[in-house]
Amino acid sequence: MSKLFKVNNPVVFFSKFMIFIYAGLQLLRLVSLPQFMDIHYHLQVAWGFIQAGGYTGWDFWEYAPLGRPHIYPPLFHIFLALLMKLGASVIFLAKFFESATPVVFLLVFWNFIRKNYGEQLGFFALVAFGSSFAFSVSLANHIPSSLALILGFLSFGEFLKNRILRAVILLGLCFYTHFSVSCFFALTYIFYAIMDKNSRMNSVKIVLCSLLAALPILISEFLNLRFIHLVGNEMPGKFYLQVKVFDYILAFFGLFLALRMAARYKFFISLFLSSFIFLPYPARFLSAEGYIPVILFSALTLQFIWLGLKAKMPGKKEIVIGLLTAFILFVSPTLYLSKQAGLAKINSKLDWVDSAFSGLLLAKGESVWFPWVYLPAVDIIKANSGREDIVYSDINLAGLILSSLSQRATANALLPEVIPSPRLDPFSVSNIIVLSSDLNNELVQGISDKFNLIKVGQSKYFTVFRNPAPVERLKVAKAVLNFTMIISILFFLAGLFWAKELVGMFRAVLKK
Repeated sequence: MSKLFKVNNPVVFFSKFMIFIYAGLQLLRLVSLPQFMDIHYHLQVAWGFIQAGGYTGWDFWEYAPLGRPHIYPPLFHIFLALLMKLGASVIFLAKFFESATPVVFLLVFWNFIRKNYGEQLGFFALVAFGSSFAFSVSLANHIPSSLALILGFLSFGEFLKNRILRAVILLGLCFYTHFSVSCFFALTYIFYAIMDKNSRMNSVKIVLCSLLAALPILISEFLNLRFIHLVGNEMPGKFYLQVKVFDYILAFFGLFLALRMAARYKFFISLFLSSFIFLPYPARFLSAEGYIPVILFSALTLQFIWLGLKAKMPGKKEIVIGLLTAFILFVSPTLYLSKQAGLAKINSKLDWVDSAFSGLLLAKGESVWFPWVYLPAVDIIKANSGREDIVYSDINLAGLILSSLSQRATANALLPEVIPSPRLDPFSVSNIIVLSSDLNNELVQGISDKFNLIKVGQSKYFTVFRNPAPVERLKVAKAVLNFTMIISILFFLAGLFWAKELVGMFRAVLKK
């Protein structure tokens, strides 16, 4: 620990200190995690892979029993499935990945900036990162997207070291993790190739080879395009936006600085141009993945201010930059814009304290994890069903959470962008029916009588019924790629990635 925080270099010391504090605050949030519904979807997919024996292109675990095409890139789900097969609990996995992913991203992001653009800019990039609570939360909420961001920065880091094969492998894995983020980085390579002729050939090679490696998942997604539809104005992000006013002022100036700087800084501009791929989802463009260029441009401006202070106010530079850093890390105002569907009026509100650090300290944000609500119902479901049974709830999100925690298929579903195959009445096909306790008694009795349901348990929040004669049974799709093949491929890629090191070790052994 003492070596970690040596004060030989104050910039590195304060950088590590910020990361350490951020990691500690993430640990403090463990009790309230998971805070977002997506992790339950990912756990459900992983459970489905386990039932199938590996990767399958048919989602039979949601909209059960008929299901729908599974087009989500599978890498994160494969890792979840392998950990579940090793005995890790779903609750532990949900908490672990939501708390650890933002910290890992921050470490990779800082390491990438400091190694390629200097320790000083790395520090200011951390400060700019700390400005946005929304971006920090998005890293925890959108785990596959965050993992793809990590792979993308690692890929570009290898590219800058002229390690083309490693860059290809990492960008290729990015395509198997999250589609829009992988396109984000592929476009970044293309824009960088246009702006830097010296790197043009390598950039094009990396994109083409990565696309070739990603062909299986890309073909699968192309063949299932007819099942995908844009949710459009139904997306909550269309009507609830967060704009970091001060950050955008810094970033606007930083963009002009980057245009005048060396070729490597064209990477920042390339990221900015590529970020418009997220524009169909304004919340992601302004506050999540599309916010990364804002962080980098803001960091350039902060570094410019620091260098100006050193030249013109050498005696007071630390005080001024310290106050500015404190303002960004613990205040950082945000303009909230919201609009209800069907109404023209846009509501606005200014939140003066909305940074990543203040948000974590004040425990801001919402959570979907209420163990006292879900776990009693999960125990009832497990006691009255088997792994081949289907769960359905009148509350869609509750159905997803309960089925993921009890490891059962569900007639509910997330991701409305992917439409189901022809639907059946979910009450008639489900073995377990979970109804919220606040439903009208007459309505509950009517449903129970219609489907001859048997009440098997009740918690404070849910009443659980069993359907003794569902009209359909769960249909488990067989894996197109079993776990043995998947693990073999991952080991093969690891061997390619570390081929030079492995050859060196082998030669060293032979010499001995």
